[in-house]
Amino acid sequence: MDWRAVLAGVGASVAYLLLLAGFPGTETVRLGGVPLVLATGLIAGATAGRLAPSARVGGWHGLCSGSLAGGLFAGSFWYLLALPARPPGVYYGLNYLLAVSAGQFPVVATHGPLVVALLAGVGWAGIAVCGLYAGTRAPQRHGGFIDPGHPR
Repeated sequence: MDWRAVLAGVGASVAYLLLLAGFPGTETVRLGGVPLVLATGLIAGATAGRLAPSARVGGWHGLCSGSLAGGLFAGSFWYLLALPARPPGVYYGLNYLLAVSAGQFPVVATHGPLVVALLAGVGWAGIAVCGLYAGTRAPQRHGGFIDPGHPR
């Protein structure tokens, strides 16, 4: 395992999550915030897969990087939604979706912190899976793209 590749993927995903949290206008994104957040795994996995020593291990690097990035997202999601202050950026839109759904789904209103923790875990898993996919499909170091018909 090349930890420099994994950490590069995590670093790219942290920069992306900070961009989502601080970019003006992202607080108005509601349901569109879900694929934006899941793209964190694509960024982490593609970066780690691109820097991995070979195509065979790119997926593992992407999974590891995506899992760490997903954990960072889950922790920040849970923490920012637990604060009494308004969450920044795309987190505000996700918080808005959760608050609106409380009227339609009583479980959200009665077990709010548990639902937030569950959604954070689902986000973590989704980002990790996206990292695995992107790490497998990322272009390799020698400048070529992986041929889908070529066995590894």
